[in-house]
Amino acid sequence: MKTLSSTVKQKAMMIGFTLTLLLPAIIFCQDKQNPPQKPQQKVQAITPEQASTIKKILSKYNASTLTAADAKAIMEQFRQAGIHAGPETNDFIKAAGFDPEKLKSLAPPPDAGNQGSPNPPTSEERMKNTEANVIKPLGLNASQNEVVTKAYKEFFADTEALMKTQGNASGPPDKAKVEPLRQKRDDKIKKVLTAEQFQKYQDLERANHPHGGNEQGPKQK
Repeated sequence: MKTLSSTVKQKAMMIGFTLTLLLPAIIFCQDKQNPPQKPQQKVQAITPEQASTIKKILSKYNASTLTAADAKAIMEQFRQAGIHAGPETNDFIKAAGFDPEKLKSLAPPPDAGNQGSPNPPTSEERMKNTEANVIKPLGLNASQNEVVTKAYKEFFADTEALMKTQGNASGPPDKAKVEPLRQKRDDKIKKVLTAEQFQKYQDLERANHPHGGNEQGPKQK
């Protein structure tokens, strides 16, 4: 009996030892057959209002003659409206007759290491943005358009010169020094607009620079 009991114990020990050796391999095979699922990335849906905004913004531009300045202005307006890049956004851009990849190539996002100090827009880029979002919607006649356009060009040239003299061309100009330039611009514009047109101009200017700062809209008089 003792011999039989000893044999059973030995067999049990061998089985246990074998299982100990095989257990890691069994677990590995199970993990390989059932790999952990990666969490699905949430895709931000485009709201009906944002879809309408995309269409409205792109309607101001010509897809066949799109320039880098146009693309940068479009992307900036998208950012201000809270519209982020994504498959659904691309679908609405395509529906408006534009190529999302062309927009990205003409106006690439700032490098991750340069997000803190992006290059400021040039006077030409600021002028194109203003023409599309402020001057054109006013529906001015030829003489009014000439005066308003000239006033803005002079304002952008003056502020660009101010940025160069302040020792930090990439930073925003001093608000206290910009205000007289803005006032000078608005005085010229007000002379050629009706009261109704000037009110609309103020609203458009504020909407074009919703974050205020050195590009905040003209003050009420």
